[in-house]
Order: sequence, then C-alpha cells, then structure tokens
Amino acid sequence: MKPIYLFLFLPFLLGACQSDKTQESSIPVYHAGALHKIMQEGDISAKLDLDSLVNRPNLFGLGPAENLKGEILIWGSKAYLTTVAGSGLATYNGFRKKAALLVYSEVARWDSLVLPPTISDLVQLEPFLEESAAKAGINTDAPFPFLLIGQPKVINWHVIDWDVNDPVHTHEKHQQAGMKSGWKDTPTEILGFYSQQPGLFTHMGSKIHLHVTTPDRRLVAHLDGANGIEGMVLYLPKIE
Repeated sequence: MKPIYLFLFLPFLLGACQSDKTQESSIPVYHAGALHKIMQEGDISAKLDLDSLVNRPNLFGLGPAENLKGEILIWGSKAYLTTVAGSGLATYNGFRKKAALLVYSEVARWDSLVLPPTISDLVQLEPFLEESAAKAGINTDAPFPFLLIGQPKVINWHVIDWDVNDPVHTHEKHQQAGMKSGWKDTPTEILGFYSQQPGLFTHMGSKIHLHVTTPDRRLVAHLDGANGIEGMVLYLPKIE
C-alpha cells in the first residue's frame, strides 16, 4: 500500500510547490547601461538623462554618473549626486545630471525586519537577504530593491572620479579612483539592488550593489564595506 500512497501524494506535493512559486511576485526593476559594458568595453558614456525620471513617483535608484564622475542616488523621488571637487566632495540635488549606469525601481510601500545578531557584515547579508525576500513573497530569480537603515559600527565607501583617458577598468581600480573614506557609529541609510545576474549592475562575485548616505544627504557614495550592521532595519518591497 505504501507505493500507492506515495504515488498519489507526489502530484499533490508537486502542485503545492508550483502553487507557491506562482505566488511569488517580481518587482519591476529597470536599468540603463550595463556594468559589463563599462568593465569590458570601457563604455562610460551617458546612458540616461535623469531629467527623464523627474515625474516618476516613489522612485529609488543608484549608479555612477556620466564618465564615472561621481555617484548618483535617488531616494523617494529625490535625486542626489556627489562628485570629487579638489581635495573634497560636492553634493548636488536634482535631476540635472546624466548616468553612465542607473538601476531604479518604484516602491510605494515597504515591509521591515530587524537584522539579527548573526548578520554583521555584507557577506552575511546576501544569503539572509535572499531568504528574507523569498519569505516575503518576492521572486528572487528577478532583481529587487531594498533599504537598510540604522547605525552600523563601521562604513567604508568611495566616490568615483575616473580618469577618462584610462580604458582599462577593474573593480579594484574603480574603488581606488576617486575619494575613499568612511564613518563609525553614524546614522546611515543604504539603498541596494539585488540580482542573480552578475555584470548587469553588480560586480562579479556579488549579488548586491549598494549606495550609502546619511539622513541629511551631505554625501552619497558607493558602499564598499560595512561591519556591525546587526540591528539595522531591512526594508523589502511590500507585496500587495
């Protein structure tokens, strides 16, 4: 009798798995340009005029500026650009610039959860992020945005200022070209995008691309590393 029960039960299991899969929702994520074009072909020309996004509601986006001269962040339909200016940095508000690469999405509502004590850095964040998104009903086979807000122990960032005459691009050179710095025990807001497709808007070996800022938006930068992120609040798009 056991083989008969197993045979009858198997379609039910398969049906249940298929049903769960169909309940997952993909969050519309758009991108202009592609990281692999920058890295492999040295194409750092403008791919999107930010002016075209002015009237998009609940918009969140990130990427490098045209010619890799600065870092762009769009948070709640407000745009910011930080560039290297002499020995310092300058931050501009508004949609007046162009992007060499921009990934963006519209999210009206978010669900939140607190990062547990076991999640203390970005390496540990990736699998937790994927697992949490799947539990929230998000299709993790497709890209999706997320936020991190709180007060981590250490943040490391850079603002790119590329030599336009240098045709050879690597992840390490991108981190070194411009200004590098960070902060400790400071209120921090992070926008990230997750993708399982490397080279589109994430570097090889990573599924996330993150930009970091402070609540006063005095600067926006590419996030290189973070420690002591346990206790920060993770926000995922709310599935209606």
